[in-house]
Amino acid sequence: MLDIKKILSRSWHILWNYRMLWVFGFILALTVAGGSSSGNYSSSSSSRTNNNTTPQYEWQGLKGETPREKIADGLRQAGAGIEKLRDQYPIEFRMVIAVAVTVFVMLLIFGFIGAILRYVAETATIRMVNEYEQSGIKVGFRQGWRYGWSRVSWQLFLINFVINLPVLVLFVFLGLIGWWIVTAALSGIQTSLITNLIAGIGLAFISILVTVVLMVVLNVVRDFSWRISVLEGSGVMETIRQAFAMLRRNWKSVGLMWLVMIGIKIAWGLVFFLLIIPLLIVSVITAIGGLVVAVVPGLLTVGIASLLSAPDYWPWIFAGVISLPLFVSVAFSPVFLVRGWGLTYESSVWTLTYREIKTIETVAPPVVIAAE
Repeated sequence: MLDIKKILSRSWHILWNYRMLWVFGFILALTVAGGSSSGNYSSSSSSRTNNNTTPQYEWQGLKGETPREKIADGLRQAGAGIEKLRDQYPIEFRMVIAVAVTVFVMLLIFGFIGAILRYVAETATIRMVNEYEQSGIKVGFRQGWRYGWSRVSWQLFLINFVINLPVLVLFVFLGLIGWWIVTAALSGIQTSLITNLIAGIGLAFISILVTVVLMVVLNVVRDFSWRISVLEGSGVMETIRQAFAMLRRNWKSVGLMWLVMIGIKIAWGLVFFLLIIPLLIVSVITAIGGLVVAVVPGLLTVGIASLLSAPDYWPWIFAGVISLPLFVSVAFSPVFLVRGWGLTYESSVWTLTYREIKTIETVAPPVVIAAE
């Protein structure tokens, strides 16, 4: 049985005595999305079904137009409005398009860089905690980066992709449900729309519930798969298979640890909420550093945009798009640092949990009953 108290206290000791882990925790805080699968599956209540006893001629409109024709008219009017804006404000229209393209490209670039940094930091944190626990050796940033900058980081990305496939399937399924309801609406038959709407909402609710429960289990499998991949060197599908087997053999211990970590996350969330105001006050000071870091790329962007004949204030808008992520990273570094402590502690807990389970299974190997 796991010694949960020992694992939690040891992880706390590692967090405060191994300061280099804070750097990689900071990187994780910058690159990991703000909550674990915060399923904002907004089943938006656009189901404005007139449950009133609406006659068929009112449903089709006073002019006899079907919903399909109304949608086509709406699209034509929207296109005409866009063309009118383009004719009246040609320069501004081009600048808006250019800003939108710039934002999209920047999101792609920062998303790509963030993904690389995240999995390098995940790999480095697991290896550094494991080595410290095994031999008591602390490494510097350069060696920690070497631990993370490896083929294993790519495997962690692939493992995470495979584990999150049910979420992708869910979005496709919800899209099909939405198209099914829209098709019913375009048919012009109100009874068909109401029936499909009720059935669609029911299917969406059930599929979301099943996916959430499944992802709870799969996220634990992912945490073990990452550690098997980093510490054992197994392939992607093999690590997932081994993680499933380990979870199945030790489901009581792992489930209890998961519940404890949920409680710790809730407590840490409350503490973090109380610390937000002091952290934001400190961020006023670090904002000066953020301005220093962001001013050079911002001015370069202004110069380039001016050379490209961007009018009036538009070069400064481009500068804001380019330099804002750099400013935010430095200005709110105290917030990211404290959030990184939580992520580092959580990673250490699961690394030590994996080590403890491996030790237990080595001392008392699991009994495999051969099939007759």
